[in-house]
Amino acid sequence: MHETASTDLRRARSSDIAVIADLTVQAYIDGGHMPPASPYIETLRNVAPRLDETLLLTTGEDTDEVIAAVAALPNGHPMTEATEPGEWEFRYLAVRKDHWGQGLGTRLIAAVEERARNNNAERIVLRVVDDNPRAMRLYEHLGYRHQPHRDISFESSTFPGRMINLLLYAKDLT
Repeated sequence: MHETASTDLRRARSSDIAVIADLTVQAYIDGGHMPPASPYIETLRNVAPRLDETLLLTTGEDTDEVIAAVAALPNGHPMTEATEPGEWEFRYLAVRKDHWGQGLGTRLIAAVEERARNNNAERIVLRVVDDNPRAMRLYEHLGYRHQPHRDISFESSTFPGRMINLLLYAKDLT
């Protein structure tokens, strides 16, 4: 594991697309959320539609190396899946594995919340697969609460016959 002495938060640029795509795919694979041959990889690699709404953490050194990313999406953005009026959604949270456990995900989530508050959002929502207890613990620690009436389930395209259960978590910002 690398120790991250300092990091810089910045908005993504078009020159970051390939790095964000690779980082996101690898984080999902490293987290055990999909196999390397999953059809969902195509979705994760499709960074362009969310680029303007993506926040990055970089090493803050001269290299400006991207080590974490998240998309902060307002209600009505084409990439949102779970928002209602007054809500923002964050998706595609990815931290490079050699930087896990350093609070980078928490820092990105705080930046999403600040951005949403500055845009008069009332609530932040996210979806998390039900077999990701590590993420659920983080979200609950940060004040997010499970909203079971907004959960969804569907059959996996990677594993036919297996159901994917996405739990919706929400945090009030008001």
